[in-house]
Amino acid sequence: MWRAGAWHGPANIMPPRLHLNPCLRQLCRLAAVLLLGAAGAAPATRAGEPDSDLRLVIMVTRHGVRSPLYTNNELGRFAAQPWPQWTVAPGILTPHGRQQMILMGAYYRALYTAEGLLTGDAATDLPRVYFRASSFQRTRETAQDLAAGMLPGATIELHARPLDEFDPMFRPVMLPVGHPDRNLGVAAVLGRIGQDPTAVLRACTPEFATLHRVLLGIGAMPAGKVDLRDLPATVVPGTGDSTVTVQGPLRTAMQITDNLMLEYAEGMPMAEVGWGRLTPADLTQLIRLHSLYFDLAHATFYPAQAQASNLASHILLTVDQAASGRPDPGAFGTLAHRLVVIVGHDTNIIGLGGLLGLSWWLPGTQPNPVLPGGALVFELRQRRQNHQFTVRAYYLSQTLEQMRALDPLTPKNPPARAPIFLPGCSEAGPGFDAPLGRFDELLRRVIDPGFVLPSPN
Repeated sequence: MWRAGAWHGPANIMPPRLHLNPCLRQLCRLAAVLLLGAAGAAPATRAGEPDSDLRLVIMVTRHGVRSPLYTNNELGRFAAQPWPQWTVAPGILTPHGRQQMILMGAYYRALYTAEGLLTGDAATDLPRVYFRASSFQRTRETAQDLAAGMLPGATIELHARPLDEFDPMFRPVMLPVGHPDRNLGVAAVLGRIGQDPTAVLRACTPEFATLHRVLLGIGAMPAGKVDLRDLPATVVPGTGDSTVTVQGPLRTAMQITDNLMLEYAEGMPMAEVGWGRLTPADLTQLIRLHSLYFDLAHATFYPAQAQASNLASHILLTVDQAASGRPDPGAFGTLAHRLVVIVGHDTNIIGLGGLLGLSWWLPGTQPNPVLPGGALVFELRQRRQNHQFTVRAYYLSQTLEQMRALDPLTPKNPPARAPIFLPGCSEAGPGFDAPLGRFDELLRRVIDPGFVLPSPN
């Protein structure tokens, strides 16, 4: 008896041959050729196996938890009680913040070792990692702490200007790089809010009410205190490192919310965080004011173009250098570097986001948060099937609860990660990968060469 795939008759008798008509026989031969060809082609990706290999990572990270930039006296007029005392001077990375960034560095080491970008051996990986930092204490120390977790025991070469010297990579408008039109910056912001600076206060009435309760409690206004909602709201040409300044209730609310977020992330007792009147849910609500200020003042396209074109240009050259295999003097690092760590400020991350039209969201936050130690990451990947280069972007940060508790970060307890769709170039898929050519086109379209310097240092 013959059944498909087996012969169960006598051993000395062959199974009957199937009689195929010539056309069907020809189709079978063609199918066999196709199958043999497929067997010699690149193997299909197995389920759960990555379809691309990581070739380069560029991360633009904010420094870790620091003390507030503004003194207690400066913001004391808005609060019924004195602000808590910090153990370090204003704007300084705290011991808690240093430990936070060591934990982040250790996580990056594990993450990129698993991806094959690093080996996990500090001596081997040291020449593969490039560190560039702003010239402030909090950013320089953050770079060192990331390195302590990422490359334990190694001594890194930190590329940074002398302490507190203004750096055109991070504060180009301060120097200035190019000639930013501050009046155009004002118009760009006003055009987003109906030319009415008070519209923000009305749109965020619940958030301002919560902030008022946290600052002043419930009841009559304490003598000598100011309700920040009564401040005049204006949009004016910026000074210093700002193209435009959004003054009044929103800017003051951003400064105060930043303080409250830092108190929580620093691990202060909840009785001291917002004087015991702030819950985690309140903080999530108030972060809307923090994010909205940065969105208007730094992510509006023209201010973002003035602020971020220089940084974006050197990121583009670094990606193209790695993909082409040709050295470029405008790139961060050399062809030997596989991980580029750029330690800057919230304005740098938001500026890049505004320039490229990016958006992200993490648990316990509002759209486009810039958390202490959070990073905007660009990965250059190469597809296994056709060797095409793609770019993947995401925002990665510890949650505020992880910062507060200094939780060890592991694959089972990772930081929060938000994949980012690159407008005009990302494709569908879990990572929103963008073909490198489209990524190049996006950056070349939005970067203004008038705000770019040839050297990344």
